[in-house]
Amino acid sequence: MNTSHIHPISSRSPSFVHSLVRYFQLELLFTMKANFAMAAAFAGAVVAVPQQFDAAQVANAPAPAMTGPPLAAVSAAPYSVDSAAVAASLSTAINQPATAGANQKRWGWPGGCYGYGCHTGSNPTGSSSKPPGPSSSHPASSSAPGYSSPPTYSSGPVTSAPPSSTIPASSTGTVSSTSACPTTPEAGTYCGFINPEDPCSPQPDGYGPKVSPDTPDAFESYYQFHAQALGAVTPYGYESVFKDLNGSVTQNSYLTFYTLHSYNVSQCASLCDNTDLCTAFNIYVERDPSVNPSNNDSTAPTVWGYDCPNPPSITNYKCSLWGSDVSAASATNYGEYREQFHVVIAGSNGYNKGTYTPPPPPNYGKPTSCPNGAVNEGSNEWMGSRFFPGPYDIGMCALYAEAQRQENRAYAKSKNHKSYTPVNMFNSYCVYQGGVAKGTYCALFSKDLGPEKATYSGEGGYTIGQSYVYALSNQDSGLM
Repeated sequence: MNTSHIHPISSRSPSFVHSLVRYFQLELLFTMKANFAMAAAFAGAVVAVPQQFDAAQVANAPAPAMTGPPLAAVSAAPYSVDSAAVAASLSTAINQPATAGANQKRWGWPGGCYGYGCHTGSNPTGSSSKPPGPSSSHPASSSAPGYSSPPTYSSGPVTSAPPSSTIPASSTGTVSSTSACPTTPEAGTYCGFINPEDPCSPQPDGYGPKVSPDTPDAFESYYQFHAQALGAVTPYGYESVFKDLNGSVTQNSYLTFYTLHSYNVSQCASLCDNTDLCTAFNIYVERDPSVNPSNNDSTAPTVWGYDCPNPPSITNYKCSLWGSDVSAASATNYGEYREQFHVVIAGSNGYNKGTYTPPPPPNYGKPTSCPNGAVNEGSNEWMGSRFFPGPYDIGMCALYAEAQRQENRAYAKSKNHKSYTPVNMFNSYCVYQGGVAKGTYCALFSKDLGPEKATYSGEGGYTIGQSYVYALSNQDSGLM
């Protein structure tokens, strides 16, 4: 899409357009002659409707901190949004009023951080758009039957099961994890705590079978993994989108992951159903190292030794959750090398929710689905657009709309105006590129246009999914 013809707008753009119109009126009045065809053509150029979808915003946006489950057993909190921080960032970025009109400003991607890995301190505040969910910002406790949760604090991950009394630390010896503390416990932990990030430390979980011979090729061709994936029954309310691949999903819409005790598709679906923003999941089998590989090149303190570059493997059943659709095109994580140990994946299945409507944020009415695409019309009502990389989260659009409304109102008040341009509707949708989710796109409008103008399906490799319009329950008149 060629966007070179689109003119950025400042707060005086409407008066600029009116000045041009007035100029032509005076010319006609004083000269008593005009070339109507030329005037019409020029006027048409002035008010030409720009394409409201800005591919540059999507292309230039930084990727989230996490785009898939970590391969190592490290601490990782699930996706969360600090609404106050996002609102503050938007308030700083939106430093001028937006008026409804054809030559609206094309926003660049603002600075700041949104979503995964962006919060500081303890549990962040959830997005206002999210439906009621678990009170904790972390997945369910690892003590729940059938699965293990990711670690729940950043100072050091916890193991999902009590350590055995004697665990091989390297090829040269063993260390008792129940003996007197050899070192001072890490802050927030306890004596006997095993940090999976320490060199050669035992790794948690590993509930799958031991594959023999213990090689990557044997793991990828292991019959049981393929039989489980191909024979899996699609859970109620979901659609199967790919089966039995050797890659797991990686894309911007990552939420969190769980380690299961078995290849349990229905359990993974249940975890998705109970996670805010989750609309898809990926279940797969992963070949992981039994201890954290180290090749005598670490200086980190450890009681487990340093010489374990290619330890025996364990088998993990993993369930990753996603805030968008998944597809075979997004299953591009084929593993990696950790020192000399080769992580590989087998039996990867992907499932999308058949139907899902994001609940409205406060003060908005029931959303309307736009199955034909995004609203890319309404030139006289469009007020601007922004893109937020990460899961599909309409809460971002609600925060953006409120920040723009406050800026418009504050500007009108500073100029002693009697009214301001209100934000009465937004269109939110998920942007995909080649079947891979990129994030949430938000377009603001001064009036409730309804879904009938939502006909834009994307271009230049980008496509539109999960498009909805949200209108204020009580339309804002804009009067001060």
